[in-house]
Amino acid sequence: MVEGKKCLAVYQPEAPMNFTLAGCVSTRSYRPKYCGVCTDNRCCVPYKSKTINVSFQCPDGPGFSRQVLWINACFCNLTCRNPNDIFADLDSYPDFSEIAN
Repeated sequence: MVEGKKCLAVYQPEAPMNFTLAGCVSTRSYRPKYCGVCTDNRCCVPYKSKTINVSFQCPDGPGFSRQVLWINACFCNLTCRNPNDIFADLDSYPDFSEIAN
């Protein structure tokens, strides 16, 4: 692979962790992968991913399930406005316009 054309090491926690959402905790632990940064200032984005079902248990109520993006691999995207800024494209979604940068 040509130098400067790949994502730096994809981050993955050493130990499994539980997801937390609205005070509820996943019923099992996971070792998710996160995209790192590109060596040439492009955006490192998910390339191979799937959706997994994660079950949560709440301390004072019933549990629930949510679909979560599971990243398997990342690549350097050519079309990004703010390299390595994970919030850069939020203004593309109408519901997030108030927090876009």
